[in-house]
Amino acid sequence: MNFVIVFLVIIIFILIIYLFLLKKEIVKITLELKEIQNEDTNLNLHSNISSSELILLINEINSLLISIRDKEILLERKKSNTRKIITNISHDLRTPLTSAIGYIDIVLNENLSEEEKKKSLNIIKKRLKKLEELINSFFEFSKIISTDKKPEIKNVNIVSVIEECIANYYDDYSKNNRKIIFANYILKINILSNKQMLTRIFDNLISNAYKHSDSDLIIKLMSKEEIEISFENDLNYDKLDIDRMFDEFYTVDISRTKQNTGLGLAIVKEFCDMLGWKIYALKQDNKLKIVLKFKI
Repeated sequence: MNFVIVFLVIIIFILIIYLFLLKKEIVKITLELKEIQNEDTNLNLHSNISSSELILLINEINSLLISIRDKEILLERKKSNTRKIITNISHDLRTPLTSAIGYIDIVLNENLSEEEKKKSLNIIKKRLKKLEELINSFFEFSKIISTDKKPEIKNVNIVSVIEECIANYYDDYSKNNRKIIFANYILKINILSNKQMLTRIFDNLISNAYKHSDSDLIIKLMSKEEIEISFENDLNYDKLDIDRMFDEFYTVDISRTKQNTGLGLAIVKEFCDMLGWKIYALKQDNKLKIVLKFKI
């Protein structure tokens, strides 16, 4: 009987010590957590007690801390990118607007002939048209990145969509003695997709090639286990970073020299991601090749 009492006393004593140490450990962890909250540190919580439950709790808290830090980094990156795009928007909108205002002052204040006035008014019209295009691009891109709405999917003949987009730019290329060569021998390829988004993808790629190259544009379409479409033209910009060219915040002379926001390719990338297409760019010698792939 005495042995049992002694044994129970020992057990109770051990439990009291364990509870005391556990309480002390919880206090320590609480202080560590407050320190992590109040200071910019990457430290994680740790325990000196081998308690599976406590270790599990600490691991969960550490996972939460890591997740919060990752979100803070992402948020700070987005803030930085937002500041960049606001700067770019201001620059891009100001350029055609300032030019248009300058020509308006000339028309109003200078003694110009009717022919000179007409020429100046045409320049003003072009500048304001460019301003309208820039505003529309910003508005469209803001809608893309701010909505989680899934695109409406229907049966689409992708060959027909490409041909329609080529027809839209036939006159632009022809007047500059350039051609769009569609290397394709397939009359019809039906896929489940969104025609409006595909049209914008191909339209932007054709437009981008027109603005930033002086060569013909070659479009190739192949279809086996997957559809592969490539857009190839001469590259006039040696310093183009193809790994960043689909980034909406990437600024390079390729966009600035043409008074272009650079959002065209960013919209293409966003639409491709939404429709399940892969897109990447290759730079070989003085050629730029943009490739799109889609699993059938």
